[in-house]
Amino acid sequence: MKRTGILFFPAFDWSLGDSHPEREERLLYTQDQLFEEGILDLPQIKQFSPRVASMKNVLGAQALFPTPGVHTDSLDPHLIAAGSAIILGEAQVKGEIDNGFVMARPPGHHSGATVWGNRGFCSLNNEAILVNHLRAHFGKKRIAIVDTDVHHGDGTQDIFYHDPNILFISLHQDGRTLFPGSGFINEKGGPNAWGQTLNIPLPPGIGDEGYHYILENWVLPRLEAFAPEMIINSAGQDNHFTDPLASMNLTAAGYGRITELLQPDLAVLEGGYSIEGALPYLNLSILLALAGEDYRHVREPQQLELLRSL
Repeated sequence: MKRTGILFFPAFDWSLGDSHPEREERLLYTQDQLFEEGILDLPQIKQFSPRVASMKNVLGAQALFPTPGVHTDSLDPHLIAAGSAIILGEAQVKGEIDNGFVMARPPGHHSGATVWGNRGFCSLNNEAILVNHLRAHFGKKRIAIVDTDVHHGDGTQDIFYHDPNILFISLHQDGRTLFPGSGFINEKGGPNAWGQTLNIPLPPGIGDEGYHYILENWVLPRLEAFAPEMIINSAGQDNHFTDPLASMNLTAAGYGRITELLQPDLAVLEGGYSIEGALPYLNLSILLALAGEDYRHVREPQQLELLRSL
């Protein structure tokens, strides 16, 4: 039985608009679903409270333009999201938990080495800030980041493109069809880190079977060869068949299998904008897989309707 940490931070005071897909309901429906299913009563689940990352944490990973002071007032929720990743990362490294799921917003993987403002709903890169904190304070060296968000993790790639000790893998919908228009196979890393970036652009319409095949035949062998001390999953959930911003066909159970295959030490929430019809079930499936529980019977409402119609 795995000890799994979870941390909620819905960021009530941060919204891009009442009807915008990136709003606090993204996590509120998930909280309700987990309470309803009794997941938080499982003996292996441990809840953590968020904390605020310092500007020193941020500047260890990213530069703020034009100056850090200009951003201070607008960064509070982003600093808490980054701090939430740090607190669960520390708990995993210290052995308090075996793995964890940072269910915090705002997301971060489009934020690059220099922060210019909000880009793709991201201002600070939560995973990069976490990685640099663990390297500085806990001696971690070789870390793998596997980004399964439907959008290319261009910010994370930008930060670690020249770092030979970071393996960055991104599976995403082809950049010719979706924001941010990057993440092609020729983007493999800088001169000192050639081959440490692996981009796998996918045509629209790929579903569970395709993703699992790619993980088993491309991603897992690359992870095994790299032998990381820690695996972080940028767990974007906008590959779901109901997501309004993309064109993929993953299901909730399919996400559970992705988590089971990757065996991440930490999953960090990124995108995912089917707020009522998908996210509560996707988060449930991922959390069950992390905790070593059966996720295979998690069904979202539209999938149940489809199965009944067959």
